[in-house]
Amino acid sequence: MYDVAISGGGPAGSYCARRCAQAGLSTILIERKNPPWTKTCAGGMLPRAAARLDFKLPDHVVEKEIRGLRIIGSDFRDVLRFDKCLTYTVDRANLDAYLFNMAEKAGAKTITGSSVDRITERDFVELDIGTTKISARCAIIAEGVGSRNTERLFGPPPKNGKAMGLRSIVNTVNDPGDEIEVFLLDTPTKRIKRYPMLPLMGWMFPYRERANFGVGGYGYSKDTLFKGLDTVLSESTVDVEAPAPPRAHPIPILPRKLLATRKVMLIGDSAGMVSPLSGEGLSHGLASSILAAEAAIRMKNGDGKATIAYDRAIKNTVMKDITAAALISPVLHWLLGVVDTGAFFNVMKEESTYFEAWTQLALGNETWQSLLLQTIPRFHRLFFRSLV
Repeated sequence: MYDVAISGGGPAGSYCARRCAQAGLSTILIERKNPPWTKTCAGGMLPRAAARLDFKLPDHVVEKEIRGLRIIGSDFRDVLRFDKCLTYTVDRANLDAYLFNMAEKAGAKTITGSSVDRITERDFVELDIGTTKISARCAIIAEGVGSRNTERLFGPPPKNGKAMGLRSIVNTVNDPGDEIEVFLLDTPTKRIKRYPMLPLMGWMFPYRERANFGVGGYGYSKDTLFKGLDTVLSESTVDVEAPAPPRAHPIPILPRKLLATRKVMLIGDSAGMVSPLSGEGLSHGLASSILAAEAAIRMKNGDGKATIAYDRAIKNTVMKDITAAALISPVLHWLLGVVDTGAFFNVMKEESTYFEAWTQLALGNETWQSLLLQTIPRFHRLFFRSLV
């Protein structure tokens, strides 16, 4: 019997396996795909996500250090430059393979190319992998937003809890530089809507001699997503050699309320731990993997309430951050729809303390709760000074 079994070899699952193995737990990590596998996403990794790792990412994993943000609307373009690295871009195939390998080096046993068909919870947990059964003191599900085991053990996902995205990684004519492009494709203007809401937005994340183009939003048709991607490709400042077929992916935008049973814990996208403002999930996924590993260690040491403590710890940290972002998101999107966008970003830059707070959020030195408290007293200035 293993001390802990982890299903899902993405960043959250692999890093959790590494932490468990480093602590001396007998650990098994199961990934349903054979290497190399990839995640259909933009490929951004905030410094606050990288800071959660107990090692520095090697140069071959990091594609670019981003020092600029270009915001593009239908009648507006602006560039924000930073004196420090705002985020990294990574090819998820390389990042995921590297973290999986780090789990193996720490002593975790790994299985690839096999799905965990079912997880059964008794006094221990039993994982069915084809005709093979694996027993463990506890299990951690890191299977992503479409996890069937999560649905079996924790029920259906939150209603209206998924957005959809498209992304295409293409070769570029020249080096794409060090600026991310964000495209405001559709911003609601009639009223502030209650979350979930994720207006259609596009992106260009630069890699080395390649770029990741994509769109994402909640409640949009397939045709609208494809048209949005066409707009991003045509409006980008980066020239591409030839478009590549896009891949679709679901984006969890509402977290689950129940995150643990007596013997099973959810981490990362399986729990819906994604920023409702940006769609970024690595920061929360890695944070949850650390807390889940700590709970597995306590369980090995005889703490029968370890998973309850995990659930409480996540709700006091990660979920508070997500809740604060969810409160800011509708207001910010509504503002961008009713004010002059160019004037709004000029006002943002003039609010130097507030602008710096957004930078520090990316670096991991601010939380969404803190940013929310700074937004409230500034709301009237952001609104009235942006009306033109």
